[in-house]
Amino acid sequence: MKRALRYLWRHPRRTGFIVFNLVVVGLLILWAQFTAAMSHEGIAGVPNVMLGYTGMALVLVALVAGWIAWAVMVTSRHAHLEKASADPAPKPLR
Repeated sequence: MKRALRYLWRHPRRTGFIVFNLVVVGLLILWAQFTAAMSHEGIAGVPNVMLGYTGMALVLVALVAGWIAWAVMVTSRHAHLEKASADPAPKPLR
């Protein structure tokens, strides 16, 4: 367990992304529970149900945006590493 925590601490972006995903999933579960109880209120509960579904949609948009940002970051990092390994000699910094 200690080794796994050290591994995650060495990669703060990965750890942050894992935490972000856990928070989003937790929010989705909370919104689902929140709106499930409201669906039994009849016509008076419609605004609350719509608020709940709008909240869930916003959380899903944040999740998708996070995954897209993660994919862009990973692919740009891999492209940078491949380019660096293809160069025979690194250029000196000035």
